[in-house]
Parts: sequence; structure tokens; C-alpha cells
Amino acid sequence: MWNNQGGGFDGGGFQSPGGFGTPQQSQEKKGRSRAQNVLPCTVAQVFNATHSDEKFYSDETEMLQVTIVGLVRAVKETQTRLDYEIDDMTGPPIEVKQFVDNDESLPAEERVPSMRENTYVRICGHVRSFGGKRSVVAYNMSPITDMNELTCHMLEIIHSHAFNASSGQNTNQTSYGGDNNMSMNQGSYNSGDGGNILGLTPLQNQIHQVIKNNPSDTGASVVSVCQTLRGIPEKAIKDAIDFLSSEGHIYSTIDEDHYKATDG
Repeated sequence: MWNNQGGGFDGGGFQSPGGFGTPQQSQEKKGRSRAQNVLPCTVAQVFNATHSDEKFYSDETEMLQVTIVGLVRAVKETQTRLDYEIDDMTGPPIEVKQFVDNDESLPAEERVPSMRENTYVRICGHVRSFGGKRSVVAYNMSPITDMNELTCHMLEIIHSHAFNASSGQNTNQTSYGGDNNMSMNQGSYNSGDGGNILGLTPLQNQIHQVIKNNPSDTGASVVSVCQTLRGIPEKAIKDAIDFLSSEGHIYSTIDEDHYKATDG
């Protein structure tokens, strides 16, 4: 199914909303596009990505944020970091680092739990290179409870590769996909009912709409979302934001406290 030597698919990644760039084969920076939302990819794609000026490119698209689904082969825990070896069978395992604050003084329920070995997980994070060794710094990790998600992830990679390959013939979102009402944020479908997205809870849809309606260039801050949705527990809002980000419905801008909608 996957090419262990060639890295599976050379492509990967949905284009940023609001105008899709045309991939160029030239190595010039101006010929490259920047995907603002989460790019579904394989471990092999991370290893095979072009590295230039501290940025990584796949299919001439910058890998700003990526999501990977793989098997936990090893776990190492410290108070400040969780180190994993993640294997998705497309190449050698990749090192994934998740920075945490698991001080011994914190109650057990407030600490970030580690993922168990030999379980499948979804990682969302940023590609990094230290001393010539590539890794992923995760800002969100969640266990896979339904193996259909693994199949869905593979289809997302195929879809994004096909989209990048054909985007030279499609200049905008309207012309892509004919009459299909397919959203570019990881294959979610619009319900057509007030802009709600199928599969999201009412709270998640409400938060998504608040972030989408924010006109700021830097996006909506977590604080402003909490102020808008007064009466809803802050933890519930933050959990919903983490979920929306991990699923590619929103993306962080200037920091991890400001977000914009991928379909905004």
C-alpha cells in the first residue's frame, strides 16, 4: 500500500483557504505556496520533505502544521517532555516530542498523560530539525479509538496529493470538485444548516463560528472566545478549541492562543 523507500506520496496538504496557489516545479521561493491549515501526511513525507531556510516543503507546499497517524513504539517520560517513537509503516519511526508541565506538585488529574505503547495515535504538530535529525514537536496527541480513522487519514493524504497535482488546472475553490460541497479542512462536509459542520457538537460548531467571524488578521484569541461565550466553562471551550485545531477546522496564527478558521 505504501512505498517504504520512496516515502509513500510525495504530496500532501490542503491549500490555504481563500485562493489556491499553483505548485511550481522550480526551487524558487516565490514558486512555493503556504498551507495555513493542518496537512495530513506520512512519516516518510516528513523525512523526504525539502528543507530550506528552516522551512519544510512537500509538493512545493510549506508544511506549516502536520497531522500524522501512527503506532507508538516507545515512550520516554520526564517532567517537562514526553518523547515518542511513532511508526506508520511508511519508513523508519520518527521521534515525536511533546512538551508538558508535569511537575510532581500537580495533581495527577491535571498532568498530561502519556500515550501507551503499541497503540495508534494522531499527532498534530510542527516539523523540526535538530542536528540534521528530523522530528515532530507535537502540540496535540490523541489516541485512535476507531480504526476507521486510520483509513480516513490515508484517504486524506491521497486526496491532498491529488488536489495539489491538479491545482494547476483549478484556480479557485468553486471550480474544484464540481457541485460537491466539500470543505478543504480535512474532508469535512458542510451541513448547509447555518454553516454548521457535520460531526461537530453544538459547542464546537458555535466556537468555530465565533473564530470564523473574527475579522482580525491574527485571528480570535482564546480569551475573546471565552468572553463571547460567557457562561460556558473555560476548560470546555479550550478542549473544544484543541479538538477543532487537531481536526483541521481551525489553525493557530501568531501563537497557540490565536486561531483562524480554515474555511474563513
